[in-house]
Amino acid sequence: MAKYKIKNTNILHDGKIRKEGSVVELTDEQAKKLEGFVELVKEKAPAKQTTETKTKTKTETKKPEVKTEGEGQNGGESNGK
Repeated sequence: MAKYKIKNTNILHDGKIRKEGSVVELTDEQAKKLEGFVELVKEKAPAKQTTETKTKTKTETKKPEVKTEGEGQNGGESNGK
């Protein structure tokens, strides 16, 4: 069964009123009987999933640490003072 979009009118299908613009599944025989009132809906192919992922690489340059006098492991003491 294929999907069809109802156009130009409402139709009675499977005991229910289907409004214009609705999509219904019909057999080829049903669609032929309603050919002026339905149009085949083309189904979209599933989107391709690529295995490649483009990533941006960020280069970071690390600045060398410069210690000034008074900075160090001894809480600000330098030269044993």
